[in-house]
Order: sequence, then structure tokens, then C-alpha cells
Amino acid sequence: MQRHRIQRQLTLVVLCGVAIAASLLIEPWIHPDQAVMARQPQAVAINADSKAIQQMALKHLNSRGIKPNAAIAEVAQANGYALVGWTRGEMAGNTLLKRKGNRWNVVTSGGGSLGVQGLVEAGVPKQTAENLMDRYEPKWRKQ
Repeated sequence: MQRHRIQRQLTLVVLCGVAIAASLLIEPWIHPDQAVMARQPQAVAINADSKAIQQMALKHLNSRGIKPNAAIAEVAQANGYALVGWTRGEMAGNTLLKRKGNRWNVVTSGGGSLGVQGLVEAGVPKQTAENLMDRYEPKWRKQ
């Protein structure tokens, strides 16, 4: 009887450890002060550059096999940087990309809105960060 109880407790500890490890690996991790309601995907203007940005962002977001796959909601570009808004089920977030030559590379990605401060912290010059936000969320200055 005592042996079965210990086995159940050990099983519970192992399962909890696996659940915690799995939750830490899931992207995007939503920090409580960055949590946002998921936006409904809107039509995104497609040009060659925008298409490359979307492809790179989706490749990054969907590379871990997390379901449902992410969908692009918005794309804004300024001075060699791109801010991509995405949704994944009830979650939403941003991916920041930087152009290097003819290629777009992911700088950072996660749940919630990066905002100007997050963009600057990721290495975007302040004026470019503000330009990106003006194109991404035109009413951000009024909020």
C-alpha cells in the first residue's frame, strides 16, 4: 500500500515536471504585462518584400510545431525593419525582423505587443521604432 502511494506521488511529480518543461518551451510566452487580446487577422497588402517578411515570420513562428499555426495579421516596414503582427488561436504577438542584404532575419518574437520601448530595447533606433508603430498601430500615441 505504501509502495503504491509513493509510486503515485512520484508519477505526479514527473508529470508536473514534464508539464512545466513543455510550457516553458511553448512560444509565444506571454508576460503578464504584455498580454493582449488577439486581433482578428486583416487583409495584408502583399508585395515582394512583404511576402518575404511574412514567409520568414511564419517559418520562425511555426517551426516548433505548435498548433494552431500562426496567421499574419499585419506587417509594417520602416528603414530596414519590419514589425509583424500575428495570431495563434486566442493568442497574439509581434515578430520583429531586420533586413540584411536581400534577406529578412528575425530579431525577436513573442506574445503581446512590443511597443516603441520593446522595439528600442531590441536594437531599433527610436525614430525608426516610432515610424514602425505609426504604420503598425496609427493610434498608439493616443493610448
